[in-house]
Amino acid sequence: MNIYTKCSNYASKSCPCALAEYGHCIMCSVCRGEEFCDCGDTRGYCIYNELKNNGGHALDQNHIVKCEVAYEKTFGQEYKYIRLRVPNADIAAFKRPGAFVFVRVLENTFYDVPISVIFEDYGGNYIGLIIRMVGIKTQSFANLSTGDTVFLRGPYYNGLLGIKKIVNLRDDNALVLCRGIGLMPSLHVIGELRAHHNDIDIYLDPAGFDKGYLEIVTELFELDFHIVSICHEDGELTPEVIDIIDSSIKRDVSLIHLGMSDYLISKCVNYIEGKYGRKIALSCINNVHMSCGEGVCGVCTKNRDAENIVHLCKEQVDVYEYCDLL
Repeated sequence: MNIYTKCSNYASKSCPCALAEYGHCIMCSVCRGEEFCDCGDTRGYCIYNELKNNGGHALDQNHIVKCEVAYEKTFGQEYKYIRLRVPNADIAAFKRPGAFVFVRVLENTFYDVPISVIFEDYGGNYIGLIIRMVGIKTQSFANLSTGDTVFLRGPYYNGLLGIKKIVNLRDDNALVLCRGIGLMPSLHVIGELRAHHNDIDIYLDPAGFDKGYLEIVTELFELDFHIVSICHEDGELTPEVIDIIDSSIKRDVSLIHLGMSDYLISKCVNYIEGKYGRKIALSCINNVHMSCGEGVCGVCTKNRDAENIVHLCKEQVDVYEYCDLL
């Protein structure tokens, strides 16, 4: 599995994308209008050449496909698990850590909602999604039944930051801290770490979510986890979670994954960096910034400086640097 440290879309079936066509490519300096090529780490794939071969235009991006609901189950009042049969798909493409898709049940494209992929079945072109039905878009899934149609666009790959550190960890120790809905995009992290025989301590703060949330964790995924309160009402980290972080680092944990809001990610990272520097590898969820998935709408962009824009829906950045951008 090739994980690139700059653009998660690099050398995929949809590269070059619209960013290259319009002079904003993350990887290629020539596509950005510069004379010197600085793509020394591109491993033989030339974005500029591919763009020229396609007449100066982006390749076809992810098309919308109609998927049949093969299985669905509602947990509590807010959560629905659905298994989709994706026609003519390379299901392995959905397995990459950080993979997510845009789905909707209505014809109107404005109802697209990004959802992390959390289940793969190589035997039958299926993927699994968990949807929390709380907003106008997600509540449209409430009456979904087996045999119904879901419109899907994807997969996209930047739902996590620190992906390379996740996939490279082997036979080691990791700490996973999740709060609320942040567990769902973190399930791929847990699965990847388990597949590589890592010892994982999982701590979950349900954050007042209904009982259906814990039913998903215990019934659907059979996770061995500990309940913890990550923050006080004023947003400060609890002594309990600080002790967990300190104890894990003293036991030589090699990776800490943070599945929580940007605010709490910053709190945890600032604490870790302030006490231990940047020696601890970090990963975190990134799905909160997803809007179009193509890097063109601007919702995911953050500025390093006046001229350097980061597209968080495509660009992998170090978690410490990510917190500097928030």
